[in-house]
Amino acid sequence: MSSLIVDKCFYTQLALHSLLQLNGQHQKDILSLKDINALQAACNSLRPEIIFVNEDCFVTDAQSGHALREVINAHPGTLFFVFISKENLNYQNYVPIRKNIIIISKSIRTTTIYQLIAHNLQLSRFTEAEPEVETEQPLDLTPVSLSRTESSILKMWMSGLNTQNISQHLNIKQKTVASHKGNIKRKVKTQNKQAIYHVVKLTDILTTGMFVGRTQPIRLTGEPDEFSVPFG
Repeated sequence: MSSLIVDKCFYTQLALHSLLQLNGQHQKDILSLKDINALQAACNSLRPEIIFVNEDCFVTDAQSGHALREVINAHPGTLFFVFISKENLNYQNYVPIRKNIIIISKSIRTTTIYQLIAHNLQLSRFTEAEPEVETEQPLDLTPVSLSRTESSILKMWMSGLNTQNISQHLNIKQKTVASHKGNIKRKVKTQNKQAIYHVVKLTDILTTGMFVGRTQPIRLTGEPDEFSVPFG
């Protein structure tokens, strides 16, 4: 099993190599790649356990974004970490958007990303060798799922409507709108409106959109992706 890194930052590559080796991976099984095209080529011959991708490698290039989405769809058993590179968002957390996709800040604590890597490697190896062994889940890895009302409010919020406008449009109290906004912030793990928009943008590039009205454990397979809504 291998791990692939698509990130131009040497220090990020170095840190990830160290974390993966601490989790038992051999240096020869950790590959650093220059772009999404190289990732596609590597995935044709390898079966990676984990892939790390910096958003800078695809977010401004629609073709690269589409190619990465194809890679993700072709490897449902691989965990993809997608790094947010915008420092001004002040986002310092992680948010699972699919069973095998986690959007993550480069500012996140090293111990947290270590736990995420360790959990995935442990679980994938148990899945192959001892399918009935249950492992602990110290972290919340359930993909974000919005209620239908939260989804509607998020669309209007992203279009520039304020709480009062949304309240009038949906014919609900402003306190109710504020409560739903609070739920969205809690689920995406940030109080920063721009960070929420950015997570939604990445979700729309990589998937069919945010889940609406459902929850899903991170490693279950065979579940269709209906009830997902793009916000772009």
